[in-house]
Amino acid sequence: DAFWIRNPGDRSPGAVRVTPVPPGVSMITAWDLNDTEASDRTRLYLPRFRAAPPPDPAADDWEAWAALLDGRDRAAGADDPNAAMHIDTGWGFGTVSSSLIGIPARGTDTKPVWRFAATIPQRGAYEPVDL
Repeated sequence: DAFWIRNPGDRSPGAVRVTPVPPGVSMITAWDLNDTEASDRTRLYLPRFRAAPPPDPAADDWEAWAALLDGRDRAAGADDPNAAMHIDTGWGFGTVSSSLIGIPARGTDTKPVWRFAATIPQRGAYEPVDL
C-alpha cells in the first residue's frame, strides 16, 4: 500500500491528511494527488505516463519514463514554465534533480530500485542508488 501524507501548513488538529495512493500510475506536484484541474503539468503528463511503456527495473529499462521526465512540453494555453515536466524558468528556479523508483509488489523477492539524476534530468544521467 502507498499513502500520500499532506500538511497544508495548517496547525489545527486534523489538518494533516493521509490519502491512499491508488494502484497504478499517480502524480504528485505542488497540487493534490492526480490533480488535473489545478495542475497543468499533471493534466498533460499523467496521461502520457499512463500510456508509456512501464519501466522494467530488472532490465534497467527506464527509457520511456526518463524521456517524459525531461519533457518540456506545456499544456495548451499554459504559458507558465512550471507547466512542463522539466521546469526551466530562465531566472534560476527549475528542475535540478530527478528520481526513478521501482517498488516491487508485496510477496516478491525483488528488491526496490532507485535511480537518481543529481543534475538536470536527461537520458543517461540516472545512476543507481544502493539501497
